Amino acid sequence: MRPLDPRLVRRSSGVRRLLAASVLLGLATAGLVIAVAYVVAEVVARRFDGEPVAALVTAIAVGLGARALVAWCHTAVSARAAATVKAELRDEVVDDLLDPRRLGARPNSARVVALLGPGLDAFDGYVGRFLPQVVLSALVPPLVLIAVASADLLSAIVLTVTLPLVLVFLVLVGMVTKDRIDRRWQALERLGRHFADVLDGLTVLKVFGRRQEQGLREVGDRHRRESVRALRLAFLSSLVLELFSTLAVALVAVSVGLRVVEGHLELGPALFVLLLAPEAFAPLKRLGAMFHDSTEGAEATAELLSLLDHDRHTGTAPAPDLRSAEIVLDGVVVRRDGRAVPGLDLAHTRIRPGELIAVTGPSGVGKSTLLSLLMAFERPTTGYVLVDDVDLSTIDPVAWRAQIAWVPQVPGLVPGTIEDNVRLGDGESSRDDVMAALRDAGAADLPLDRVVDESGEDVSAGERRRIAVARAVLRVRRGSAHLVLLDEPTAGLDPEREAAVLRTVRSLGVTVVVVAHRPETIAAADRELQLTSRMVLA
Repeated sequence: MRPLDPRLVRRSSGVRRLLAASVLLGLATAGLVIAVAYVVAEVVARRFDGEPVAALVTAIAVGLGARALVAWCHTAVSARAAATVKAELRDEVVDDLLDPRRLGARPNSARVVALLGPGLDAFDGYVGRFLPQVVLSALVPPLVLIAVASADLLSAIVLTVTLPLVLVFLVLVGMVTKDRIDRRWQALERLGRHFADVLDGLTVLKVFGRRQEQGLREVGDRHRRESVRALRLAFLSSLVLELFSTLAVALVAVSVGLRVVEGHLELGPALFVLLLAPEAFAPLKRLGAMFHDSTEGAEATAELLSLLDHDRHTGTAPAPDLRSAEIVLDGVVVRRDGRAVPGLDLAHTRIRPGELIAVTGPSGVGKSTLLSLLMAFERPTTGYVLVDDVDLSTIDPVAWRAQIAWVPQVPGLVPGTIEDNVRLGDGESSRDDVMAALRDAGAADLPLDRVVDESGEDVSAGERRRIAVARAVLRVRRGSAHLVLLDEPTAGLDPEREAAVLRTVRSLGVTVVVVAHRPETIAAADRELQLTSRMVLA
């Protein structure tokens, strides 16, 4: 696991400013460490010779004060940078999820919540403490070694040989820790997904008397055990790191002490070397101690950057008029990572203006994927989606979707009344238009002023679908939508309401593509597009 992901540096101006400030403050820290050590060694050496040291004592106080001020500045800059980076990434993730040019499936909501919550909270340790310490660990030891070499070459050689041992140990700790942190992060994601699933189905679980305390307790205990294992490893690695650095400093101390006794080294340079030897290891020891605190933040960084790394639409061409445009899917294949079977495999098909096409086939054959392609939510791995001989990937997705009315399997709702939800995106429709759309969608029994929640817990699945169908009908009748995409719109409806929805869909006079399982829906279509491993056109 790299201490700093280059993608984070490219994306975040806050991280770039932090690194620049850390370099300057690191150089200042190294200079003050060397200067204070030199002055302290001179004070002790001169006192042994009986010389006055009042001015040097004042210099020591000034140097220590300056070092404390630099450390405070480093902490303040790092804390502000951590807050800035968290805000930047949160905004970027939210903007990315809402970006109409985003391609690919939306990530799991529990994963996003875990990343934007506990994941970004770990940035305080990663960006605020670990990254500045990485800079200090890269700057201070080499400068200290140069200073030690100027006073005693043998001590510099000893430190040069022993410092890499500490670095090797840090690498080994990182390799072992990554596995532990991966397990802990997976346990945290599993806990978040389980909790989100329980909340989503809480009403049903309560109705059927299914208690979830045991399941939540087991998932929580798994996360606790992985956290304790990571802490145990952190304490053990800190102990070993401290042992290595202590032995290295002891080697320098013994060597320097013997040569001072034998008269081969003066007291001033010897004290200077003894004071600097621990300072060569101190940044690395602090880095090792902060490494475990930072690993969760580094893991969250990698997850967030992976979430943001995906293809985007680059098309800017105007969208053809779907009232007369013909859509051709030519040799379209959509492949998913980790799946041997394509998510969708279409040899060739045409969708003519004004047609009502029923898309059928077994589960997993790519019916919803076909709608996703037509909505420009993703691109085919191979093949083309052409609209009047214009590649859909070159068309502006916002302009393209403005002509589409889409009813997914689980339609979305917004907080407000049923009227607000039907008029979503069309504020100019009259109340009579909304009532007519609801009536034709088999939802005349739903009061316009009835308040619904975003979660949709206060409406049934059938009512939710009928509201979404009414929304699509209203857009078509207002002249803004000329292609209607429906994903099982009559599921959960009684025969009377199903017949009303099908009559309305047939009467719209626009191109309609509907994913269907029910025979009544298939019979109402002009044509059936049956999906298998290869397309079969009926």
